[in-house]
Amino acid sequence: MIKKGLLFTVLLLNLIIVGSVSAKSKECLVKPSYDIVIDNNFVQITNSLNSLIIQPNGTMMLNNNKIDTKPAILIEAKQFQTYLRQQLPTFEMQAHSELIGVRTVFEKAIRDRLGNDSELLNNLNSLYVQLVGLLSKAITTKGNVTYFYYQPFNNLKKDGEAIGKKVFYKIIGDSIFSFNVFKNYSAIKKIAKQEWKEQKTILKEFDDDVCVLITNIDDKYNHLMIGVSF
Repeated sequence: MIKKGLLFTVLLLNLIIVGSVSAKSKECLVKPSYDIVIDNNFVQITNSLNSLIIQPNGTMMLNNNKIDTKPAILIEAKQFQTYLRQQLPTFEMQAHSELIGVRTVFEKAIRDRLGNDSELLNNLNSLYVQLVGLLSKAITTKGNVTYFYYQPFNNLKKDGEAIGKKVFYKIIGDSIFSFNVFKNYSAIKKIAKQEWKEQKTILKEFDDDVCVLITNIDDKYNHLMIGVSF
């Protein structure tokens, strides 16, 4: 019983971590390789090779050189920067909303079944704060400027799981001394089974939507760069 109680505590937090950062679904094949800055006056897309600046009217500069393009490319650039302005800030808000949603659902379940003094609740709150910080390294808005960083974004799941492991070890260490986790076996088992079943579907849909968004951005960027190069 002791081993099972500890196992389900670890299982529950593992489900929250994996679901919050990226629900258990097929890995997205597209990994962006550029940072994006969205300002009122321009959109800048930068990687190790190129720095592309697109103004709201579609005019562009590549590596500090103004580009003379065909009207069709100008229209494409204008539409692309509009797409980024609409979609990336929306993604940021939705990602934070998903984290809050998962935290709220499990927080209520823990309070209802384990009480306000539960060590598991404290660790859930700590986990939430760390995951918010992790997300903010990938995409954040300061003032009216949105920043997207591809490396932290591509590592969200891996880094989230690393944070989770640290939380696991803390729970295991605390449980050895308090033994409270063993008394909570039945409640934890119900939470892992009932609340997670509903959240898993919601989070998988969001994860799929994010993959579609990133794929669309990558396709539009690569197509635009091909047009710019001719």
